[in-house]
Amino acid sequence: MVIGNKIKTYRQVRGFSQEELAKKVYVSRQTVSNWETNKRYPDIQNILLLSVLFDVSVDELVKGDLEAMKEKLSNRKVNAAMSVYTYMMLIATLLGAISMGLVVYFENEPIVILIPIICFSVMFFSSIKIERLKNRQDLKTFAEIMAFTEGKDVEAQRKKRNRSHDAMEKAMIVGGFAGIVLVMTLISVLVFAVLK
Repeated sequence: MVIGNKIKTYRQVRGFSQEELAKKVYVSRQTVSNWETNKRYPDIQNILLLSVLFDVSVDELVKGDLEAMKEKLSNRKVNAAMSVYTYMMLIATLLGAISMGLVVYFENEPIVILIPIICFSVMFFSSIKIERLKNRQDLKTFAEIMAFTEGKDVEAQRKKRNRSHDAMEKAMIVGGFAGIVLVMTLISVLVFAVLK
């Protein structure tokens, strides 16, 4: 990615410190530093602010990065890793829910409790890995920028980034997922209790 060098160059040409630039675009100095070192990519709103502030086009700021963005968005390795972790999470959850019935069935064997603990640990590990992959790749930011440069609906992409919307969506997914796991666990416990 080349935007970091461009931000730093334009900032220095305009005579801004990182702190001054941060105040002008309503972010922290650390955020500006992360942009300049290519640790994070500015979102489309910040790119628009930077283009106005530096008096350059958005295309000029992101030129050279668009192909890399397209590549990351379609990166088979990242997509494959996300798929693997998703499947791991789902299988571990299913096995964890079913294994709760085993805990009831083998109530005199305390070691059996390790099975659901291990399964649910794998589930949490996998979900964390998925989120880190998404964040590390700046996938939402790249999708927004690609939509903007291609003249598509950026607002549709922005809605995916909206923190309150994200929190609500995640809460609904987690709640629904927890409900399904709870039902599966209850069924497993009932089946194994009957078999006992």
